[in-house]
Amino acid sequence: MRERLLEFIACRTCGADFDLRVDTKDPDGEIMTGALSCAKCMTDFPILRGIPRFIAGVRTEDDLRKVYADSFGHQWTTYNWLRDEDEFEFYAITDLKPEDLTGMTVFDAGCGGGRVARHLAPRCKELFALDFSIAVDKAFELCRPYGNAHFIQCDVNEHPYKAGKFDFVHSHGVLHHTPDTKRSFDNLPRLVKPGGLFYVAVFRQAALPLRVSDGAWRSVLNKLPIPVMDKVCGAMSYLSHVPAPIFFKRFFWFSLQKTHEIRKCCLYDWYAPQYHHEHTVEEVQGWFRDAGFADPTYINAWPYCPPEEKYRIPTFKDSLRLGTLLGVIGRKEAVAARAVSAAAQ
Repeated sequence: MRERLLEFIACRTCGADFDLRVDTKDPDGEIMTGALSCAKCMTDFPILRGIPRFIAGVRTEDDLRKVYADSFGHQWTTYNWLRDEDEFEFYAITDLKPEDLTGMTVFDAGCGGGRVARHLAPRCKELFALDFSIAVDKAFELCRPYGNAHFIQCDVNEHPYKAGKFDFVHSHGVLHHTPDTKRSFDNLPRLVKPGGLFYVAVFRQAALPLRVSDGAWRSVLNKLPIPVMDKVCGAMSYLSHVPAPIFFKRFFWFSLQKTHEIRKCCLYDWYAPQYHHEHTVEEVQGWFRDAGFADPTYINAWPYCPPEEKYRIPTFKDSLRLGTLLGVIGRKEAVAARAVSAAAQ
């Protein structure tokens, strides 16, 4: 952690700024151990391995090791999931260009192991991110060379970030794995500056029979112990070699990524989470409008989709397959524009 983070966070209960206690620093000025405390609420949160931990029950390194053993972050700290395509795919699904990030203060809500964060940090002015799992440690290490990346471990529904601080807020493939997607979404729009951008990608709703079938499989698989789940996902990764895999993948989800390791990671990501929600484009666009984003744009979240499919709103035919993502991006209305609109009404 760097002291700069203090300008962007505050006690979620009372809104007071945190006091910082520094125990150890590394040669680059990164605060590796210490604590953040709120004098009003008499609460404090440890800084462990360079990251503030806003997680109940995590006070010491021993507590952190227990979280490591049980966390959903297992996939990001175990598998070799880094891909050369990650950077291209980020720009393809957000419609941004690398130069668009210049000078931006960016927030990554649910950074996982830093798959996207490692490409954002060298491009933007500053990057702030959170993740609920121990995977945030991996993201911290990947972005550490840049000196402008700040991470905390916390629930997206309990984050301490101040409102109106970010030019671009990004959350890809995260909110649908929380207990309530809409509730988690509602914790993010206030972070965006007036005129800033907000991008979200969540699972697009498949047809009801497919959701029922997929849910039945998941209800069995996500109760398996992690070592067993590893073996199951490893075995299922070979489904990519069946004849006409694209056809069968419509009805029973499995990964077609290039390597066995990444397919295994994707399968774990699909079947292991406790929560899995799917949504329609119209539903998510409505969330954006209600939050002050007047004209949210749908973007197909498959980076390799044909150009004619990129902005086409999906139809019922498109719901006859599992595992597709929908992306929505919007620009927050400026305060003056919203005031004029309200007066006109």
